[in-house]
Amino acid sequence: MGAPPRNRSALLLATTLVVAVGAGLTVRHLFAAHSLGASVTPRASTQAAAGPETVLRVPHMPGGITLDGDTDDPGWISAPGPARTGDFLMPDGTPARPFSEVRLVWGDGYLYLALYAADEDIETRTTERDGPIWLDDEFRVVFSREGVEYAIEVSPKAVITDSMRVGDGKWDYTWNSGAHASVEIDGSVNDPKNIDEEWAIEMAVPFESLGMKGEPGESVGMSVTRCDTPKRSARVCTGWGEGESRGRLVLK
Repeated sequence: MGAPPRNRSALLLATTLVVAVGAGLTVRHLFAAHSLGASVTPRASTQAAAGPETVLRVPHMPGGITLDGDTDDPGWISAPGPARTGDFLMPDGTPARPFSEVRLVWGDGYLYLALYAADEDIETRTTERDGPIWLDDEFRVVFSREGVEYAIEVSPKAVITDSMRVGDGKWDYTWNSGAHASVEIDGSVNDPKNIDEEWAIEMAVPFESLGMKGEPGESVGMSVTRCDTPKRSARVCTGWGEGESRGRLVLK
């Protein structure tokens, strides 16, 4: 299995980096409604309740994807479009603010995730892989299958901390998911004086590291948590696919 497409732009930490690329759709285009506080219901064709689980049917990508933090590649914008979690939820079931969402496609031996976070104050200090990202703004994606959980955490600097555990055992941080990530930021990191807007991660996770082949009909449990510390507010974590409505991905 080959490596994912090269990362064209490593850590983009300059202010206001969302730029329209030709006629393509950037992160801002794809998530504009949510940046304005609108609510979008997940497509019925990609998400449906199945007993105690919420099943997200992930399509095979219709084109190539380059990991650069932007989502204007054919693999994201061509029909039928990616699967979408829709709004993350608060513990009481209400839509979370700031807004968060994940979009997914698969192909070439990888599961591709676009993780979007509206964020007025982007904060992250961890710079080393497998560092304490859980102290920063972050996404935490947990996959589960056959009694094993695989956790991949990623920061606004596209730094990854990954771990795995069997059953209720301890998390093993020597496990390497082989995931690759890149970021696009609209704001200034670690500058509380400024009002930021958003950050987005493109991430490719090799199916092999999850014990999967990457074939239609395969499934894996998935939950996603986004933690953020808004200005003048306590840290809050919201998510998708957790609790009684736990999430499951099915490859289409």
